[in-house]
Parts: sequence; C-alpha cells; structure tokens
Amino acid sequence: MKTTRFCSTILLAVILLAITGTRQELNAQTSVTIGPKVGGTFNGFRGDDAGRLTFRKGVAGGLFLNVSPVNYFSIQPEFLFQQRGAVNENRVFNFREDVKIGSFNVPVLFKLRLPIQETFFPHIYAGPQFSYVFKSEYSVNAFDIGTFIREVELRNYDLGGVFGFGLDIELNHLFLTTDFRYGLGALSIGEEDVNLKNKDLGILFGVGYKF
Repeated sequence: MKTTRFCSTILLAVILLAITGTRQELNAQTSVTIGPKVGGTFNGFRGDDAGRLTFRKGVAGGLFLNVSPVNYFSIQPEFLFQQRGAVNENRVFNFREDVKIGSFNVPVLFKLRLPIQETFFPHIYAGPQFSYVFKSEYSVNAFDIGTFIREVELRNYDLGGVFGFGLDIELNHLFLTTDFRYGLGALSIGEEDVNLKNKDLGILFGVGYKF
C-alpha cells in the first residue's frame, strides 16, 4: 500500500509540473519520434511468500513513441514484449524452480526533462502500465532426476505502474533514449481461484533510437 501511494504521488507531481509548463508554451512546435527499443530485465515477485524467490534475467524489445510538445516535457508510450518470472534455487535439496512469463507491456511514460544545450535531456518519469500475459510456464529441475515442465494458469493481464530516470540525446536527425526503470504490478499473478497471491516486480534497463 505504501509503495502504491508513493508511485501515485510521483505520477501526480510529474503530470502537474508538465501541465503548468506546457501552458506557458502553447505555441511551441511538437516533436514526434518513433523507433525500436531493446533492454535487459530483472524480474521477480513481491508478496508474503516471495522471500524464497530470486530475480530472473530476461530481455525486452519493441517500439517507443515520443511526443514532446515542449523541450522539457514529453509523453512516451511504449509497446514491449518482455520476459518475466522468478527463480527458486535450493542447493540443499538439489532442485531449481523456474517460473517463466512472457508478456506484452504497454507503459505510458510522462517524462519531465532538463534541457542541456538543446541536445542532452536528463529526465525522470512515471506512468501507468498495462500488461497482457501470452505465455506462462513452470519448470522444476531436480538435478538427480531431470526436468519437469508444465503450463500454469495465471491471470492473463496486469495493471501497474513504472517510474525511473534516463537520458535523451537529440542531435540533428538522431534521437537516442536510455532509461532505468522500476515496475510494480498491482494485481496478483494468479486468478482468484488460484493460490498465487504474489505481484509482479521488475527492473528494466532499455535503449531506444531513431535516425
């Protein structure tokens, strides 16, 4: 609950600052940029029984759209395929559990930017995120027996939020964006009739560009 309130406060502050600044430059030219984006992820779960789980490494990739009505503020929706999940490795009993989740994420980032010589734009951002789960798999690798794999029934969507910081570089026809973000799911990964009350937790480092 405290984390959700913190994310909401950050998002509200960014939106209010952006609206205030945008009103002062209504005649500014809007810049629109679109391009590919890739990144690395560290995903896990949060909840009462998530302490035994560790982060699972993965990748993310897709497209971003950056709309900047003024140079110190932009709105950036993204369309990303992302690997999620968590790992539980027990060396004492010689087994490894691996939860793999493939999802299609649509975050909408509200970015407050600091222009430096009209080329470098350090920024902070926050925004909501919708996720659609298209694949989920649970595997157990008992090192002395073998690997057991099965499909698991998880909630096929999630609502949450992301916040983070990064750097935009705009030079002639080059637009490069890098960022580091922290994402929180608001819904449990299991449906109401499934005993999986954990929620998604993820870290993503991404790079996008447009020539």
